[in-house]
Amino acid sequence: MRKGFVSTMRKGFHMTFENGLTVSVQWGAGNYCDNHFPADGDCSFSKDAKSDTAEIAVFGQDGEFINPQIFFPYEISNDGEVAGWLTPAQVADLLVNVRDYPDI
Repeated sequence: MRKGFVSTMRKGFHMTFENGLTVSVQWGAGNYCDNHFPADGDCSFSKDAKSDTAEIAVFGQDGEFINPQIFFPYEISNDGEVAGWLTPAQVADLLVNVRDYPDI
């Protein structure tokens, strides 16, 4: 993957670090966040998404999922591929921990 940022359908972004790891942060309809089931029932990507929580996933250089729990010093709700309902502080912690993870 190319280093930098990628926008994802008005509901989040991907960020790839120098170490080759990519973090996906999503907060749109259907993601594991406050918008999982939108109150207005609109699951389209044509509107701006807002949420107090977000879903994250971490990918290696070949695109495989990496369990996000390894980047947190505390227990998070996850299924081994994504972690949901994370606060902004938790997402910030993850971004720093992924950025600082040794090259793989």
